Order: sequence, then C-alpha cells, then structure tokens
Amino acid sequence: MTKYGYLFFVLMTGLPVSAFAQQNQADGLNSLYSDGLGPQSLGVAPGRTFLSLYGTLDMGIDYLNAGGKSVTRLQSGNVWASKLGFYGQEDLGNGWLSFFRLEAGFNADNGTQQDTTSLFNRASIVGLQNRDVGQLTLGRQFSSVGAAGVGADSFLGNAHESIFVYMATASDLGGGGNNAIGSRLNNTIRYATPAIADHVTADVSVSFKQNSSGGHDVHAQTGSLTYLGNGTSLGAGYAQSWCDPSVPAECANAKAITPTIRTDSMIASAQHDFGPFVGNLAYVRVAPKGAGAAIANVFNVGIEKIVGVNFYRAAVAYRNTTIDNDYAFGTTLGVDHFLSRTTALYARVGVLKNGAKSSLFYNYDTTSSNVLPAQGSTARDISVGIYHNF
Repeated sequence: MTKYGYLFFVLMTGLPVSAFAQQNQADGLNSLYSDGLGPQSLGVAPGRTFLSLYGTLDMGIDYLNAGGKSVTRLQSGNVWASKLGFYGQEDLGNGWLSFFRLEAGFNADNGTQQDTTSLFNRASIVGLQNRDVGQLTLGRQFSSVGAAGVGADSFLGNAHESIFVYMATASDLGGGGNNAIGSRLNNTIRYATPAIADHVTADVSVSFKQNSSGGHDVHAQTGSLTYLGNGTSLGAGYAQSWCDPSVPAECANAKAITPTIRTDSMIASAQHDFGPFVGNLAYVRVAPKGAGAAIANVFNVGIEKIVGVNFYRAAVAYRNTTIDNDYAFGTTLGVDHFLSRTTALYARVGVLKNGAKSSLFYNYDTTSSNVLPAQGSTARDISVGIYHNF
C-alpha cells in the first residue's frame, strides 16, 4: 500500500498500521512516515485504548544563495517539524472509537513556539471513528484537499525543503488570491467515508473563519476522492477558500474586499509502487477569482527509494501562470541515513529557477535571515542535519 493510500485510505478507514517488516518499497516507507508523523497518524488502532506522548527534534545547517546573495543559518524542521504531541484513543465498543491529537510545533534552533498565536498549531482535534460509518474530526487540522497536497509530495509538504510547496502558491497571482488550503485551518469539520468496495473513499471538510467581518463566514470548503488498488493510488480534490483577516499575512492586501474573494484550487495525483521504487505525479491548479487575477498550473514528479539504511527522495516541479514569463522550475533532492529506526542524518539540495517575471523564493525561514530572489533569479540551497523522533 502506498504512502498516498495510507494518508487517505488507512486514516479514513481505521485500518491498523503495518508492521515494520519491509515486503516492498511502500511497506518500508509507511513505517518511516509513521515514525515521523506521530503515533496512529496513518490510522487508528482498532480495539485499543491508550495515551501517547511523542515528538521530533530536527536541526540542520543550511546555506541559501539567491540572485548572488547568500546566508548560512541553523534551521529547525528541514525533514520533520520539531514538535511535541499527545495522542490518545478509547475503544467505545461496537466498532466505535474516539480519539484526540494535540500537537505543538516549536523552533528547535531557539526554543520558541512555531506559531505565537497558537500553542497546538499543528493539530488540535477530537474525533469519532467506525469502520462501517466513517470518521469525523473536529478542530484545527488540514482540510481534505490540504491533506491531499501533503500526500502527493515526496517531501510531505515540508515548509523548508520541498520544491512542490514553493510552486503551489497564489502569492504572485493578484486578484486577492490566498494560500489558505496549504495550511492547517482552525474551526474545521472533516468527514471521510469508509472504504467503498474496498477501493474508494470520499473526504469532505468545511472550515469557518475566526474573523468574518466584511467577508464570507466560510474559510474553506473542500472535497476529495481517492482510489487505491494493486499498488496504485489515484486522487482528485477541489477546494474553495476565502482569506481570514485573523490569520497573519493570509489576506493578500489591506483592501476591504479581499476577504470576499474566492480562490479555487484543484489537485489530481497518482502514485504507484513499482517494487524497486515508488513514483508519483501531481497536478495543481490555483485560480483566484478577483479582477485581474492570474491562474497558476503546477506539475510535480517524485520518486522515493530505500536502499539499506538510506532513504532517497527526489522531486522535480514546473510552474506556469497566465502572466507572460511568470514561470519557474526546480528540484529538491534528499537522503536520510538512519543510525537507528528513529534517528537519522540527512542532506537536502534544492534549486529553483525563476522566469523573467517570476520571483518565487525557496526555504523561507521565520526565525533567521532570508534571501529573497529578484525576478528571473535562481535560488540554490543545501542543508545537512540530524533528527530524532520519539
């Protein structure tokens, strides 16, 4: 079963996480992702009641050069976000199970909160699950389409080292476009069906704004479908979002009309376990509905492979917009060298080449200096570090 399938099929149907034994590439990948994402992040454990404390410390040295300017810095979270979390579940009988997750991100380089406006910024949810009825979760979490974006990326949507993350943006499209779908959203209600004919799941979510003054009450409404069978997973999702003025920097400008402008986002992806490696494809379309807005189309190809104690990943992405010469392409390459099941050394290399009217950046950091590229420039990034999951 592939990573994408686990993020949607297993999580939503309540199947138990597979053993660490590696029967093919996907089996090994699922174990790695489970350790890095946290207990039962890839599916509840039916019939069990327990409470877990978990977390990650991830620290690396990074060098970034963009347009002839460079910076060297210590960074937190280049592979897994540094975090501390609590997960618990209770078997209620008759196939029902309740669960919760509280997860706080922090900056390991200076010990501060990742988000000063939210303690449990990475997850604050409670839910009910039944294999025959489906799963309902309430609280701060990814929307259905937001989770689809993470599952479609070989680097799992890492905020530092993922070319896919920096391509799938509305920041330069104008027209009041927003990037809400790429973030965990407050006040979210999410439901996923049980597996239909053992292969298909549907996932829908609605998120409400904290500040709806002058705009739409809904922050985002999304839906996705996933098919899983014979080592192949196919996914498609559609989302509508409106920026929330209470979320720092989410609304593109200070105009009163901005919170009323909708951004439509679509994603389609495919992943297949070829045996020697896992490959994936993804397409994203971002289309703000404001006057004069441009549209972005993003194409991403990735590959993942485990060789002994090394985990290799690579992704190549291309972005084009309806603005002349506003395009970009690039890659992220990575290797994790495991010293144990939960501790690894890692290296990342990223390159992002902007077209003449594009100025996308790469590896933006909120706790250290950044180098923001000018139009037409190239960003080059190298990171080496260590992480420990517990």
